[in-house]
Amino acid sequence: MSNTFSIPAFLHKALFGVARSSRCSALVSRKHREDLATPMSPKSYLLKPIILLLSLSLFLLVFSMACGPKQTNLILDAEDQFALAKREFEKKHYDQAMIEFQKLIFNYPGAVFIDSAQYLLGMSYYNQEEYPLAIVEFNKLLSSFPTSQLSDDAAFMRAFGDFKMSAKAELDQKHTLQAIEELQSFLDDYPASDRAKEAFDLLKECRFKLAKKAYKNGHLYFKRKQYEAALIYLKDVINGYHDTEWAAPSQFQIAEVYFKQKKFDQAKTEYQKFLESFPQDKLAKKAKERLEKLNSKKSHAEE
Repeated sequence: MSNTFSIPAFLHKALFGVARSSRCSALVSRKHREDLATPMSPKSYLLKPIILLLSLSLFLLVFSMACGPKQTNLILDAEDQFALAKREFEKKHYDQAMIEFQKLIFNYPGAVFIDSAQYLLGMSYYNQEEYPLAIVEFNKLLSSFPTSQLSDDAAFMRAFGDFKMSAKAELDQKHTLQAIEELQSFLDDYPASDRAKEAFDLLKECRFKLAKKAYKNGHLYFKRKQYEAALIYLKDVINGYHDTEWAAPSQFQIAEVYFKQKKFDQAKTEYQKFLESFPQDKLAKKAKERLEKLNSKKSHAEE
């Protein structure tokens, strides 16, 4: 009886049957095929199945990792999603809060608290000083949920966003004008809102800025001796912003324009208006001196 062993037929088929039947069989080297026919030692015979099992296990492990199901992000229900978004907002993680609120609005547009999510999304942008985007979100709430309890807050914050974007008084005031229009609409639509006083104060501040701009323009033309142009801006302050602190210097400067133009009767009338309207103003002393001078000139002329 021979002491050599040959590979059993079933093992030989398991190991190499697939390779021989596949398109890759041409890549198997001639030497390897010759080795298969070479009688094996008992030790080699025992090691071969172990190596096969280890190789197969490793292959299955790698395959399962590469082709296994991918982890997916779970979609929370509406209440949990809203709670998550609010937590991020309260922690002042506004970028993440925006993402979570947008998920909620997209996935659950009919949720009962969707107006609150829309408002807080706008506030997230506002707190990041992204005022144009905040205004867009507040407008969405006003158009989609006009009867929401948050509609007055959204209307106020829309105006506040424009106010925040308004430039210095010397520059273009388009956002200030927009804020004034929105604040007036707010006060008309929500007179009983708890933000009405805040809106009124903000409106007053906007008007102060426009009055300051008009006065500065008038004063600039006055210094350049362009008196007619100066009168246009100074009278605009008196007619449109008489309740601001820029009314007094504007009234005085109107009188000064006529004085410089030697229109003394008109100058006298304007100085008197100034003293009647602003008797305690710091310019009152100078207005009195001007009147005395004009009265003196008139007396000398009559003599």
